[in-house]
Amino acid sequence: MIILGFLSYNYPLTLYDIKKGMERSTEYFASTSQGAIHPALVKLEKNGYINSKEEVKNNRIKKFYSITDSGRERFSKLMRQDLGPDKYKSTQLLKMLFFNELTKDERLVSISTHIKYFRDMHQDLIHIRDEGRLRLEEMGLSLETFKPAKYENDALEFGLAYSSFIIKWFEDYLKRIEEES
Repeated sequence: MIILGFLSYNYPLTLYDIKKGMERSTEYFASTSQGAIHPALVKLEKNGYINSKEEVKNNRIKKFYSITDSGRERFSKLMRQDLGPDKYKSTQLLKMLFFNELTKDERLVSISTHIKYFRDMHQDLIHIRDEGRLRLEEMGLSLETFKPAKYENDALEFGLAYSSFIIKWFEDYLKRIEEES
């Protein structure tokens, strides 16, 4: 769905372009490894949802992918389907279930590490948001005039609110663990 979504903007993209686009937008909820993207591209092409074309640029062969009419139909159907409830997967919560196996210091380190991860993620999301707004300005566009960017920004704002919530919750939890005897 993500690949078809990126290609639906009518720009031929390389695997690298798709990977970089995902790193700037979906990496926190979908794999951005080439090992995950490439097989998906092969499958999409085999099913007739995308086409590929090789071009030589700077003495290198680059493979560009484009969405087909069938791919647009498939993407449209996927977008209109209920994909079911989100399943929150957290290795930290899994670990917390068994915190009794760790010393207090080990629990504190685990929580502090998790907080750092989400602070870093929060900063990444701020950078992505600011970079996106700058690119829009350079093109003479805004969130109000370019709908795809508006909805991408809405998803980004959710990520910022979510990471803020996680940071706050775990900071409070860290204090509770620090107060344990």
